[in-house]
Formats: sequence, structure tokens, C-alpha cells
Amino acid sequence: SDTQFFYHISKLYTSSGRELRRALFSLKQIFQDDKDLVHDFVLAEGLSCLIRVGTEADQNYQNYILRALGQVMLFVDGMNGVIRHPETLQWLYSLVASKFRLVVKMALKLLLVFVEYAEANAALLVQAVSSYDASRGSSLLMIGRDCNCRWQDVTPLLNRWPLHVQTLAGLPDQDSYYDMVDCLEEQGFEDVAQRYLNRKGTDLDLLEQFNIYETTLRHEDGDDETEPAATGRKDRRRASVGGVPERRGLERRRSRRHSFQNGKGHASAPASPSNHGHVSNLRMEDMNKSPANQSSVLDTRNKVCENQVVRKEGRLEGLLWKKMVLQTNSESPLPGRTTPLPTLAPPTILKKESDQIWEQMMARPHQLHIRDMDFSDLVEEDDVDILEVVNEMGSPDLTPPPPPPPPPLSTSALPPPPPFLACPIPPPVPGTKLPHTPTPSNWAQSPHLQKKRKTIRLFWNEVRPGDWQLHGGRRCSESLWTKLEAVKVDTEKLENLFQTRSKDLNICKKTAVDGKRQEVIVLDSKRSNAINIGLTVLPPPRTIKTAILNFDEFTLNKEGIEKILSMIPTEEEKEKIQEAQLQNPDVPLGNAEQFLLTLSSISEISARLQLWAFRLDYDTMEKDIVEPLQDLKEGMEQLEKNVTLRYILSTLLAIGNFLNGSNAKGFELSYLEKVPEVKDTVHKQSLLHHACTIIVEKFPDGSDLYSEIGAITRSAKIDFDQLHENLCLMERRCKASWDHLKVISKHEMKIVMRQRMSDFLRDCTERIIILKTVHRRVINRFHAFLLFLGHPSYAVREVSIHRFCKMVSEFALEYRTARERVLQQKQKRANHRERNKTRGKMIIEVDVFNSSVVDLH
Repeated sequence: SDTQFFYHISKLYTSSGRELRRALFSLKQIFQDDKDLVHDFVLAEGLSCLIRVGTEADQNYQNYILRALGQVMLFVDGMNGVIRHPETLQWLYSLVASKFRLVVKMALKLLLVFVEYAEANAALLVQAVSSYDASRGSSLLMIGRDCNCRWQDVTPLLNRWPLHVQTLAGLPDQDSYYDMVDCLEEQGFEDVAQRYLNRKGTDLDLLEQFNIYETTLRHEDGDDETEPAATGRKDRRRASVGGVPERRGLERRRSRRHSFQNGKGHASAPASPSNHGHVSNLRMEDMNKSPANQSSVLDTRNKVCENQVVRKEGRLEGLLWKKMVLQTNSESPLPGRTTPLPTLAPPTILKKESDQIWEQMMARPHQLHIRDMDFSDLVEEDDVDILEVVNEMGSPDLTPPPPPPPPPLSTSALPPPPPFLACPIPPPVPGTKLPHTPTPSNWAQSPHLQKKRKTIRLFWNEVRPGDWQLHGGRRCSESLWTKLEAVKVDTEKLENLFQTRSKDLNICKKTAVDGKRQEVIVLDSKRSNAINIGLTVLPPPRTIKTAILNFDEFTLNKEGIEKILSMIPTEEEKEKIQEAQLQNPDVPLGNAEQFLLTLSSISEISARLQLWAFRLDYDTMEKDIVEPLQDLKEGMEQLEKNVTLRYILSTLLAIGNFLNGSNAKGFELSYLEKVPEVKDTVHKQSLLHHACTIIVEKFPDGSDLYSEIGAITRSAKIDFDQLHENLCLMERRCKASWDHLKVISKHEMKIVMRQRMSDFLRDCTERIIILKTVHRRVINRFHAFLLFLGHPSYAVREVSIHRFCKMVSEFALEYRTARERVLQQKQKRANHRERNKTRGKMIIEVDVFNSSVVDLH
């Protein structure tokens, strides 16, 4: 039926005339024949289609649409669709003003069915009608046009009044109830009711409806002598104002006839002045008390802040002091000796001016701010490489481990993966006592899980408590694994899914082959052709010399400077050109020779161009270094604080401990690369799929992980070894630029230009010093972060930042895909269960519904 209801809807939109009439006429019979079509029709915006067609159609088409809509509302799926579609109620309400009695009667009947279906539908109808009246500029809350009909004909009033009574009975609070009553009183309902009551031969059903309305109204007004009507509410409505006693609520809202003595008032009764005064006095008391309360709160906050001014000392303070003392002792003998030996400080060796400037800049304090990025959270503690501290203190995991034992002889077990990020965990050194580790109670007390059948094993590298005992490091005093919660898994299901089978799993390994790029070698014989080709992309030769002397960025760009650097003539070429010019003074030089002769006339052209190129390249080089460092720092914080990652690790640890029959405290994150490859032996679903299923059920607040570690994904695209080389290259180029500036200053150079270049180099020097500090501290923090994740200290330096981030990012992407698939399956099952609840079920089968729809059926 997926295509069937789309066909009917498109036919309603595109048809006209007799074809549209036949389509509308047969629509009710179609809904009767196919019960499932009602649900699909509602989901495909079929109600909006009927309203759009009915708004522009005449009375005959509207009657057909009302018949079809009545059939839709007979089903629970259709009624739920109308409840969620207020435009349908507004359209039915608009038909009450129709000139055709049959259309009005059918619309009122459908609205009455809607109100009688559920008590909460009355408020939905009032809300929809109010919104419709507000859009038309009318103040009517409900249908009051029956008051203007001819009083001799009771049929319109008899059709409309049951809807009034039923809607009033369903309103939940006194405010909405009295608002609707006031609207009816303003329309002169009392005069109309008295007219029909005094008339002989009035319809008995209409008199009964009037009696129900009057009895219910007196009961809501608090008249104890009256009993509620049989078809109305059995209890009085709650007051709408929270916290106000019932007595005060009754004094505030009553019907107009109860409030006025003459019973003819047309304005709402004002509240008593005493009540207004009481409320205003209460508000004045609250306002008078509020400043004192605020001041006391501020005083308390100030005291707490004063008590928290004293900062705690770091755990590595002693190690930092030791390192500072060692550095001071190593540097102090040179300046501290009063009679230095001639062999240690020969008078002929002098430092370069660039080195002196560099040392002066390094001695100054610097704020770790580069561009708009703040690295101030990298403190002096990050200057200490935690791995060096471990080496000095002596760690039990320094010696490389022996090779791992061979895997068990099993035909179905997966072969152990090769070491990815680190080597296996070594045994403790004989005679060395591991420090006491406070392990979490939830892991320490968990017994070994017993299995009845043999299952496949997860060949991970186990993390031991001794691997993260690192003598007071702030970031690695405890491991991530100590913060995980114990996860209970369905052991019977896992045992059945991962039972060893006779069939082996095939693992395909793909090796990427990178081809070498071919390099073009330019021979000396083609030098002239190369220069002529280069001249085609450069400005005219007569302007190049002026641009180089004045560092004119508008004439020469970065590519032009690099091109000219490759064309600088050698001394041999310069001499040959000058000799040829002297021998043939009347013959002009060629374009290439003339250009090289022009370049040779510029003093220190190589220094000028290299200084200029560094000036143009610096912003790009700095950006390519500082942004990856910022991403790496943020990525470590994202992983450390991520709750979903902890859910994943704890779930995988629980599954692996059961499958391996062990009680491991953790595993190296390098195993995450293998999780999507491990399959169960029944449905061939991956271990990641089963872990996602458990996480979605036990931790509904988890996320997709991938969207929360964007910094790690960006870091996975960076080669941090090359980044370190680029930083060193930038430092060498900056120092060389100082030398170039000194050489250029000996020749013709404007003072303003020299000062401008000097200020630029000083700023670059300071920025590079800050960059080196940031780089050192970020890398040290990454080493500490790996120890926090459980990596052994002897293998941390071998971990590639690029490969680590790539592994985590790819696993997060796999997890997001698997999680979306699990959620889709879960939602599909939920929709199927929900659909079966109302599939083909009629609304007359609902207990709370009465028999008002017998005429529609």
C-alpha cells in the first residue's frame, strides 16, 4: 500500500471536475476496504490534502470529503492523526458558517465525535478555534452563530448545542470553562434559552441540553444545593492559579449571572479590592526582603572565595626544583669563574648578533598566546617530560618484555594482531616490589566468569596497575581504567554468539603501494629557455629591480620571488655576460642574458629575496604549526572528558573478560582497531555491533562519539614529525633573516625600511620562542596522556601521534555507523510494535468512547 496512498493523494491534487468527484466519492469505500491505508494516508499528509481540496471546492465535494474524513476518524490511527493536525479542526470549524445545512450538520457531527473521543480533546478544539478566530480578527471563542439563527427553527441550535455541552464538560480548569461561558453569555445565550423555554412545543432534546448546561454551571459556581448533571463532570474543576486556596478561586471566578444580582451583566466581575491589596502587600513584602537575602548570599559567596584563594602545590614541585637546580649548576660555572682559563673562553670566538638577540628574547617572560589561540593552560609542570622522571625514579616496566607466548592451538581463534602502538606488557623485574594500587572495588571484587562452551578470544594487550603508577604526575597519577564503571553483560547471549566454530575467519590484508614522483632535471644547455619561460609569468624586467629594493609586495608575490631565486646568476655566468657585452658593445643582449645582468646589479640579491620570502611565508608556516598543536591539546581534553568513550571501554572490557575468562583491569587502545573485525560465529555481526547494542540499552545518554572528538579527527591528518621539522626550519630561517638584514643594511637601505624589517623579525623571534615552548609542553602532555590511557612507559615514545589519532578517529567513525544502524533497528521494532497496537482497530472498541458515532459507521 506504499504506492497506493501516494497514488490517491496525487490524484486528488491533480484531478478536477468529474474525475475529482469520482475520486472523492470512492475515498470512503477505499478506507473501509483497506484498514492499513488509513495509517499510511495520515503519515503521507493526506489530511492536509483533503483540507486543501475542500477549501477550494463546492458543497458537493465538501460533503464527499466529510464522509471520507468521518471514515478516517473511525480508526484509532485516523483519530490520532486528527489530534496531531489542528488544521483539520480549524477547517471543520470554518464549515459551521457554511450556507448549506448538510455541510454544517456533518462538520458539527465530526467535531462532536472528536470531543467525545477523549476528554483532553476539548482543550485542543478550543485552542484550534481560538487560533482560527484570532487570524480572522474575531473574538469568538466557540461557535456562537446559533444565537443569531431564526428562533422558530430549532434544528441549527439542536445540532450545535451538544458540541457546546460536551466541550464544556471536557475543559480541565475553571479559567477555560468560565472563558467559554462568558463568551456564550456575551452572545446573548440566556435570552435565546429563555425564549425557547417559554415557547410551547420546544424540542425535548433541546430542553434537556439547556438543563444540563444550567445545572453544571450552578455546580461550578459553588451552589451546594445543586447536583451535577448525569452527562457532565462528577467533580468540580480545579482552580487555574497554583497555590491559591479554593475559596479564593471561587471568589475570583464565577459565572456572570452568579456575580451580578440582576443576572444581565455583560462584563466580567472585577476582583475585590481587598484581594488586590492583599496580593500587593505580599509582593511589597517580598520586594523588601529580597535585598537583604541577596546581600547575605553575596557575603557568603565572598567568604567562600576568600577561603579558596590559597592554591595547592603540584605533585611534581620537587622534581621541577631538582631539574632547575641541575640546569643552574650546569650553566653557573661559566659566568661564576673570576679567572677563566684561556682554553675555555678564547677571545677570538664571538657569538653572532642573531644568536645574541635570540638569547635576549628567550630570557624575557612570554605569554602563551599566538594569534587568537590561548595556550596559557600549558603550565611549567608540562615542561617536565614525565618519561624522563620515570627513568630517573626507576620504573618496573622499563625493560622490554619477552616475546609473547604462542596462541592456543584452536582452529577458530583469531591470530594475535601485531603490536600497533606499543609492545606487550612486560613482567615485573625480579626483586622489585610494585607500589600499592587502589583498584576500584567494582573490578577487584568481580570473580572470573565461568563458561560452559569455548569462545573466541580477544587478543589485546592487557593494562596492569603498575603501568600507570608514575610517582606523582598530575595527569597520570591514576589511569582512565580506574574511573570506569562495571558493566553487566548477558553472558549466555555472548557465549552463544562467540562460540568457537570449525570455520576459520579469513582476514584480508591490503598493502598500499606508493609510486614515486618523477623529478624534472633542467640542464645547463636549457638555462636560457628556462629563464625565458620564467619571464612570461613575471612583471616587466625594468620594474623587478625597484620592487626587490623596496620590498614591494604589490609587484612581486611569493611565487615570483621563488622563481627569481632559481634564476639568480652565478659568478661564472655574470663574468661571461659582461665579457660578451664588452666584446660586442653594439649588439644587444638577449632577453635571458639581459635579465641576469639586471639581477647581478642588485646588491645582496640573494639575502634580500630570502628575507622577503621569509616575511611572506611566516604567517602560513606559523598557522600550519599552531593550529595542529591546538587541535592536539583540545583532542586530549575531549577524550579525557568524554563519557561515551568510557561507556565503550567499560563495555568492551566486560565482554573481553568474559570471552577470555580473565579479570583484566584494562587494555591498550590499539585494540580498538581490531574491534570491527571480530565477528560472532552465529550471525557474523561484529563485536562493535554487539557492544553498541549493549551501550544503547544501558547508557541511553551516550552519543555517537565521532561528533565530539573533532579535534582528534583533524589531528589525524597531521604528520607531527614533519611539524617538528618545520618548526626547526622556521627557527633557522628566522636566525638567517637577522644575518640577511645585517648584510643588507651595509648597502643602500632606507632607515624606515630597516626599522620595519627589524620589528618584524623581533616579533617573529618572540612568536617562535612561544611556539617552541607550546610544542614542548603539548608533546610532554601527550606522553602523560598515553600513560593515563594505560600505555607502558617504555613504549610511549614509539607511539606516533598521527597514527594514534587516526586510529581513534576511524574507530569513532565506525562506532557512529554501527550506532546509527542499531538505533534504526530499535526504532523500526518500536514502530512495528506501536503500529500493531492500532492496526485495523476501530475507535468504537475503545472503552472510554461512547456510542455517538453509530451514525457515522
